[in-house]
Amino acid sequence: MENKKFICNLLWNHISVHPHGHCSVCCEANWGADETFAKTDGKMLNIEQGVEKIINSDSFKKVRKQMVNGEIPKACLTCYNVEQNGDISKRIKESRTPIDTSINEDGSIKPNLTNVELRLGNYCNFKCRSCNAESSTSWITDYYKLKDIVPLPSSYDVLKNSEGTSYDWTDKAEFYDDLVKHTPDLNLIQVSGGEPFLVPKHNYLIEKMVGEGYAKNATISYITNANYNFDSIKPTLEKLKSFNNVTISVSIDDVKDRNTFIRSLSNWELTITNLKRFLNEYDFYISVTQTVNAFNFLYIEELAQFLIAEGLYKLDGTGKIYRLIPNHVFSPAYQNANLFPIEVRRKKIDEIKGKISDEYYNDLYSVYYNAKENGEMNTFLKVTSEVDKIRSESFLQTFPKIKDILNKKII
Repeated sequence: MENKKFICNLLWNHISVHPHGHCSVCCEANWGADETFAKTDGKMLNIEQGVEKIINSDSFKKVRKQMVNGEIPKACLTCYNVEQNGDISKRIKESRTPIDTSINEDGSIKPNLTNVELRLGNYCNFKCRSCNAESSTSWITDYYKLKDIVPLPSSYDVLKNSEGTSYDWTDKAEFYDDLVKHTPDLNLIQVSGGEPFLVPKHNYLIEKMVGEGYAKNATISYITNANYNFDSIKPTLEKLKSFNNVTISVSIDDVKDRNTFIRSLSNWELTITNLKRFLNEYDFYISVTQTVNAFNFLYIEELAQFLIAEGLYKLDGTGKIYRLIPNHVFSPAYQNANLFPIEVRRKKIDEIKGKISDEYYNDLYSVYYNAKENGEMNTFLKVTSEVDKIRSESFLQTFPKIKDILNKKII
């Protein structure tokens, strides 16, 4: 691979806004690199300061200049490493359509965002086991009970008081006005949270995009937990019909009590009821995203089988739900399923061939079949036990297959 070809369209046409208002070059960047987040004069910027300042921040200008000069930016090592292994990276996927990647001498450009990713703050009515206070308000109380006892995936108390952090941007019309001003050629906007449908102000964004005529050529995509009064979001859903395409992915990790354990505070019946309402009342592309983690790995095929039994999904993709999408937990590492011994993972993956789609099977195979055991089991047990205590839950009762493995001393 020639270095001079390592150019990614996202540095020219994209903005990725995190719940706390910080902006990264993309959602799969190298989080350890100084240039990954928008900074100027060494100071972290917030989206409240405007799209122009983010796109032409010192750090983003530096990354663009490195790409144009044939260098591999440290912020982009995630994709570089994927490509070095012969696989298809996000950079390759996002750069298949050529665009103008010229820059000014200092690396600046005129912002024209065609690809927007918004995580609308951290207001959420769930406290999922794989989540954190940084991304869910419902996690905050538990965070303060646990932060000095076990390692947690974010330092919320430090972050919320750090430079450039603000969760207020989601409620400000000025942000949405500024964003729309820089998206006349919008192609894709991805919206998540928190829980995006519980952020009323984002309706203002939808109205602006429809009013400016930008929606008619764009796809809008949501990830939602589907736990709310469905009728209360129907006015928003009606406005979404003005977009060229609408995709909605409902997050479900397991079935019944196991799903409620993983996605704490969720209501299983409400989740399925609202999933069916999405499918039956709107002509949108509806998928289900399943977060694959240490809790549900040994049960991973049961969600697909449940959806098939309900008449909602077919393995060949011709059902009402067009895809079941795996979303792997890599951080925290102690919830990644590679904490199980390789023989346990291989046995499970061999057992489920034909019970999940070929696409899903191949994805699981690539991530778990040959990976080394990550050594995180003791941390998993410690953290999970402490969370169980404050929530009056028991993962060993809810997930007996994990208990069986522990009892057999395979681990």
